[in-house]
Amino acid sequence: MIRRSDEDKAEIEQLAQGLWQGDLLAAPLVPVLESPHSTFLDGVDELEPVDEHGLWTVAPQQIDTGWGAIVTQTCDLVRHPDKMPFLQLMPIVELDELTWKAAHYGSRGDYFALPAIETAGLAFPAIDSQLSFPVSKAVLGHAAIPRAAAPLDPAARVLLSSWLMRRVGRYAFPNDLEQHVLSHLRTKVAKSMGRNSMAGRFADALLGVWCSTEWAATVSLIFIVDPNRLASGAAIDADKAMSEIVNPIRRRLAGEDVKAQVLPTARTLDKVSAQQLFIEHRQVDMDVLPTDEFAAKASLEALAALSSDAV
Repeated sequence: MIRRSDEDKAEIEQLAQGLWQGDLLAAPLVPVLESPHSTFLDGVDELEPVDEHGLWTVAPQQIDTGWGAIVTQTCDLVRHPDKMPFLQLMPIVELDELTWKAAHYGSRGDYFALPAIETAGLAFPAIDSQLSFPVSKAVLGHAAIPRAAAPLDPAARVLLSSWLMRRVGRYAFPNDLEQHVLSHLRTKVAKSMGRNSMAGRFADALLGVWCSTEWAATVSLIFIVDPNRLASGAAIDADKAMSEIVNPIRRRLAGEDVKAQVLPTARTLDKVSAQQLFIEHRQVDMDVLPTDEFAAKASLEALAALSSDAV
């Protein structure tokens, strides 16, 4: 059925009102553009080209679960089809329990772990960021195409939005900065978490790490910590904890005769400005920090604080 009338479009717009970013839509496959002249896939050279020069063809990739997650922003989902005619989806995959837990706790950044979805028969579902694809919003008008609400509370939806933003909006630090500092920082923080040490307790209280944007003689790091977590456990000397994390990097730099200083600072969200976080520094993608409900609430508080700074 071709839906071109104003009444049809109003119906689709109304149906979209009940959707949220993260909700599921039945999707059996992902349409992937391939070239028969250069491809990793078998059988692509046998597919019909979709352009007059024979350079492109569409190679459908199966979604084993039969579901895709809507990753379009909720505010765009509800817009009139004339203004926003497509939904953007990512495949839903079923993980094993170990990989799902790794995704849930942030050490598998390519997946976003979802709670079990009984209506879809999924015990350990996750959104896979490797592929994304558009679907016409008109499909919402076909009752035979199933939809399922993702069991996400508002805090978890904030985490989903943040994860999606990080997957496509991570800052590209200079190669030398990655090689000499940030790669080792990620390893040290990951190894410190969960340990009963000054650095371990400090790492467990982290909400994020920000780094100056250029490879220069001085590299500035800002460790954003949760004061509630700091107060809930044993006393933490932030300077000593940061030294435990950063000193191995400093020794490595000296051993490689790299002329750079690493200067860490610990801050809580109320003691840091938008200027520091978005201009002078950018967030380091750690993929190991806690992603529980508190982190989502902290993200909301940070956004509120940044809005206050802008006033």
